[in-house]
Amino acid sequence: MQKIIWSCGLALFCVATSLAAAVPPPSPPVATPKATNTSSVLAAAKQAGVLRVATEPDFPPLYWVDEQGKEQGFEYEMAQLLAQALGIPKVELVEDDYDKLPALAQEGKADIFMAGYVPDNAIEGVEWSDSYLDFGLCLIVPKGSPVKTIKQLKGKTIGAYDDPAALRWIDANIPDHGALKTYMGPGWLYHVDNREVDAAIYDYPLAVEEIKAFGRLQIAAFNLNESSYAVGFKAGNPDLQQALNAAIKTIEATDAYAALMKKYMPVTISNDVPEGSATYTIQPGDTLGKIAVAKLGTATAWKALWELNKNRVPNPNLLETGDILIMPNAAEKGTP
Repeated sequence: MQKIIWSCGLALFCVATSLAAAVPPPSPPVATPKATNTSSVLAAAKQAGVLRVATEPDFPPLYWVDEQGKEQGFEYEMAQLLAQALGIPKVELVEDDYDKLPALAQEGKADIFMAGYVPDNAIEGVEWSDSYLDFGLCLIVPKGSPVKTIKQLKGKTIGAYDDPAALRWIDANIPDHGALKTYMGPGWLYHVDNREVDAAIYDYPLAVEEIKAFGRLQIAAFNLNESSYAVGFKAGNPDLQQALNAAIKTIEATDAYAALMKKYMPVTISNDVPEGSATYTIQPGDTLGKIAVAKLGTATAWKALWELNKNRVPNPNLLETGDILIMPNAAEKGTP
């Protein structure tokens, strides 16, 4: 009986072996091309018809809700313009603390974030648009102070918001300053108003709003450096980056953009100029480019005009009829 079982088993093994030999080996797996990213942030936002914008609440002049419950702010209206340019009909705000906004984009809880962010490569997992607001740090002093420029801060006590980038700039550009005191939270300019410090260094877009509460303070100089705010979004979305950059470029070229700056960041420019300076008074419809063509013969000379006046004017879009510009032949005298 065991011989029969063994014989049958051997026969079956032989048959199976023959069949296996007759069947050709399977073809190697074919590499399939990677699928295109059909679930990009931009595509998803367009499909949903909603651009989710992460922002910090109660952050004037960038974003806040007024006493009537109406949403206001430069970035709030800028977000509406961006959504319109991207072909997205609705904006939905996602509010959270400033330092938590990048994570909302990384985790897919927001499409973009805007809250006065200077592009920072140290924030992992996000990328940045081009600038939607160019600005600089400004010098804030009590009215009547002899301090007009940062050169006069030698040995002086300086106050600053606890922002690493601003603190680095102060140490690098005012190396002989006295004590440097840092503050956080709204109303910190009180320390300048109360003469606890001799001067303050602060972002212009924020200073222009917060200084309103302190009638004894003034901005002595603008654009101490060159900085900008940009839109942040989850890394790996080049289509969104390209679309945002195109939208920002288009928006910045419009009268609506200049009107937006004047609405939320107004400034009264001092018409005091160094004695003997050549000057020009802004006329209706003037821009730096038009003035450069008319007075200097080329539109590219607007940069020379800007260099002469940037410590007096926070942004070219804020020039008003009647403002006085220092003209190029007073270069040495017109620069603080």
